[in-house]
Amino acid sequence: MKTFLRENPTITFGLGFPLLLVVVFLLISGIPTLLVAPPQYDILYATEYNNYPNGVQIAVANQKIQVVYQGSLLGYQNPRLWRYSPKTGAVKEITIMLPPGLAASGQGTTTPEAVAKITPISVPDLAELTINASSIAPDGYEFSAGMNGYSGDVFTELFYSSRYRKEAVLKKNGRSIRLPNADSMYYSNKRFIGWVVSP
Repeated sequence: MKTFLRENPTITFGLGFPLLLVVVFLLISGIPTLLVAPPQYDILYATEYNNYPNGVQIAVANQKIQVVYQGSLLGYQNPRLWRYSPKTGAVKEITIMLPPGLAASGQGTTTPEAVAKITPISVPDLAELTINASSIAPDGYEFSAGMNGYSGDVFTELFYSSRYRKEAVLKKNGRSIRLPNADSMYYSNKRFIGWVVSP
């Protein structure tokens, strides 16, 4: 076999060069993982969150999360809220209970007062959290989602399917950490809420 390869350098080059390229790409894509420290802060983000004027709204004010329901009808917007811990790799859904007394769509009144009605929603899992709503975490990571969410390097662009580029990731200096699957949340709108800085 060695003699055959020595006598046929074109075949050797044709077989060896693609393998060499794959090894180089793997090494290049793995360098940020070795050199960039892992994330230190849990992240809160929502899915199925559109820009509808009525329904559940999530905001950060004075480093606290406020969840309210706008309107008096059962609207289309009922986002799901998630907390991801990079230290454990776990993702947990935080339950948001709709306020009682909402009328089904088309059955309630549509007066300006009813549309503007704000009902606070208590979410015990969020009560004690201190949230940093900056787009970049104190440790330098940022949340990215959408078509280019996972496009971190040439290797990814060449070998990953479009499915992966629709997922949400944490990114820093070339290192990308794909947020784990939780139900089918990566195929709906994703919105960054904030970083959990304490507790």
